[in-house]
Amino acid sequence: MGTYLIRRAVPRDAEAIAKLAAASASEDGVVSGLESDRIKAHGFGSGALFEGWVAQENASGPLIAHAFITKSYDVRRACPTVVLCELYVAPQHRRGGLARKLMVAVAQRSRDLGARELAITTGVDNDVAQRFFAAVGAHKREAVVFMMSADGIEWLAAEGG
Repeated sequence: MGTYLIRRAVPRDAEAIAKLAAASASEDGVVSGLESDRIKAHGFGSGALFEGWVAQENASGPLIAHAFITKSYDVRRACPTVVLCELYVAPQHRRGGLARKLMVAVAQRSRDLGARELAITTGVDNDVAQRFFAAVGAHKREAVVFMMSADGIEWLAAEGG
């Protein structure tokens, strides 16, 4: 495994994170909406909607990987949960243990938050990611996920007047 600096993302990382997010989305054949201004608005401060970790080969080097989590709550078990919503390593830095090191940081943060569960989502056809998550101890759980689009949210919210 290589030596990497893993640290919590800070606002000055926003542009580099946006570039990594664009590369990640491109590999999946989509376009990322995670632009630097949204990262700054949603990823930092007391009202942050997500937390991020970034990786570098050294303190002055470019960002080469990132991981993002969101915090949630399991009402039935009355405890915090964490969702890993993005894990990306630049192609030239893969297969060297960096993704695992990022997962260690995510697991440590999950533990610190008191989470009893770490949910991980990945594409149905992403066999590489599925094998990786299984190798770090995650277990596949089948679930039905319903997603409501912005139009659906507006339509339903309008019902309340």
